[in-house]
Amino acid sequence: MSLSLFSRVCGLALTVAGVGVAHATEGQQLRALLGAPGQEMTVPQNPGLYGQLWYQHYEATRFLDGGGHRQAIDVGNGVEAERGGAIVANVVVPRLTYLSETYWGEGRLGVSATIPMIDLTAHTTLTGRFPTGFPDAMKPYVQAQLNAAAAGASDSTTAQGDMEIAPFIDFQDDTSRVILMTAFVVPTGDYNKDNVVNAGAGRFWTWRPGFVYGRAWDNGLEFGTRVTYSFNGVNSATHVRSGQYVHADYSLMYRYSDLWRFGLQGYAVKQFTKDTGPGVAADGNKAQTYALGPSVGYQSEDGEFAAELKVLPEFHARNRPEGTTSWLRLMFRLD
Repeated sequence: MSLSLFSRVCGLALTVAGVGVAHATEGQQLRALLGAPGQEMTVPQNPGLYGQLWYQHYEATRFLDGGGHRQAIDVGNGVEAERGGAIVANVVVPRLTYLSETYWGEGRLGVSATIPMIDLTAHTTLTGRFPTGFPDAMKPYVQAQLNAAAAGASDSTTAQGDMEIAPFIDFQDDTSRVILMTAFVVPTGDYNKDNVVNAGAGRFWTWRPGFVYGRAWDNGLEFGTRVTYSFNGVNSATHVRSGQYVHADYSLMYRYSDLWRFGLQGYAVKQFTKDTGPGVAADGNKAQTYALGPSVGYQSEDGEFAAELKVLPEFHARNRPEGTTSWLRLMFRLD
């Protein structure tokens, strides 16, 4: 083995952080609850205080680069290390929404607050891909170094995530709903730049303006979407600024009865500006992902309680994991 390859393999533990293990925007994760909105995008709400308790399970075993290929690290001398393993997240999301009787024009003023509680595990494997002519006797040694680096890039955490506060104006009529909002994500989550995984995204704020549009037709069809655009500050712990991205949730449901809805829901994320700062990859870690899957919703006759279950497989991911997001969502009126 050449000295160059030896030094690169021994230093791989420092390089592995670049493949996106950390739970942060700059680590190829997103500061967003993908797929969280549901039938409340289309169902009109009366003024009052509403509670939501959501549970998300996310699991991914594919880690893709900017070209949609499996992520790999260039170790040197033609050797690459392909990223494998799994990311598993279980998230409990308490949320409060208050819709007031106060009007601004024809819309009511309201505010929501969301604080996710996150249990996150990252298990990393690194498999050596060797060029033709690489000495067979050296492959086990190189793979042992990769295994050690992968073990150092595997960890878990259970902690509070970052809180989102979203003032909004709600315009409703008998068939449609439009909400204009400007959300702020506060860095309340547990975060340490030296950790492999974090519940918080980093030491920075995010400003997230957006809107919700929902429409219901007499034939039972309901369409809803929530679209936001995120502007991120500089992470004071790493001096990295994560890029700007659009995040859209969407729903097409059929109102089978006053109680039950069935249909499809999903989400789309597209990052438009590069991450900037020390150690950022040349492509700026520009992320994207899409998801679409089945959903079933229930709402009580008096409108005091609702529940929803959906499973959303991801596709066409870039610079991030690709897996499946599942949600169980409970909503109830508190006053």
